[in-house]
Amino acid sequence: MTVWRITGGEGGPGGARPERTAPRYDVVELDTPLLRIEGAADTPWLRMSGEVDVSNANDLKRALRSARARVDGDLHIDLVGVDFIDVAGLRTLTVAARDLAGRDGLLVLHSVTAHIDKLVRLIGWDAVPGLELHCRLRP
Repeated sequence: MTVWRITGGEGGPGGARPERTAPRYDVVELDTPLLRIEGAADTPWLRMSGEVDVSNANDLKRALRSARARVDGDLHIDLVGVDFIDVAGLRTLTVAARDLAGRDGLLVLHSVTAHIDKLVRLIGWDAVPGLELHCRLRP
């Protein structure tokens, strides 16, 4: 991951900044009344919105497998639109993270809400190999 400095150095004032664009979510992995998962065909990103619970954890598992089949390396999931996730949903994410760790990859969760962050830490799954909580949202 590249970190751009705000002042001085690469990408700072006077430094060149690369053209950055957000992933274009052009693959709909899942679209149900409870959960929507969109993917980017040419990048390792998924965006989720809605609720993840025991009723759709298997759907999430299939979407993660599909995304991993499209791209190599790390898999990134934007959780900004996730209103709720239960233990079954988190377990699905940790299993995927362990699988990716076995292939020298990471499952990187972005826009992690306070609810998800607290639940992951409470259960102790923040130490799961291959799982990285990134871009935590403020409560």
